[in-house]
Order: sequence, then C-alpha cells, then structure tokens
Amino acid sequence: MHAQYTVTALTEKENSSFLRLISAMGRHRIAIESYACSTSRSGATYKHVLTVRARPEGMRRAVKQIGGYVGVLGICYRGLEENANSEKAG
Repeated sequence: MHAQYTVTALTEKENSSFLRLISAMGRHRIAIESYACSTSRSGATYKHVLTVRARPEGMRRAVKQIGGYVGVLGICYRGLEENANSEKAG
C-alpha cells in the first residue's frame, strides 16, 4: 500500500525546479495529489509543498535525488500518518 507524504522543497528557481521535482517524482512512481508554491519576500527563493502517495523506498530515493540537484537549497518529507498519530497522542 502506498503511504501519503508531505514533501517540502526550498529552491532558487520556480519553473526549472518545479519541472525537476515532477520528473523525479514520476521516475520513482510517486503520485502527486496536490501542489502549492510560495515565494520569499525578496523573490529569490521558492517553497514548494506537495502532497504525494508513494512507497517508502521510492520516497527516500526521490528525495535523495532531488536534494542533489543544483538550485535545491533543501528538501524534507514527512508521512501524513505520523502527523495524525502525533495529534491524537497530544
């Protein structure tokens, strides 16, 4: 079964970085469910937030690959089930 994740990436360029994110996700058979992008006040950096469905191994590989791209300042992911469990516990 595919788990649901939230992926957050901080990049320097919006269009080329978006295309790289999408192509890497496709190569690792990750289904994108939603996408949002915001810019910093200076307009120099972009924050991409994606909600995806993927197998854990595919998610790890995609994030590792995307993190090595030129223009990607940082990337992280978190399982949505982890968020739901932590909210229930609190």
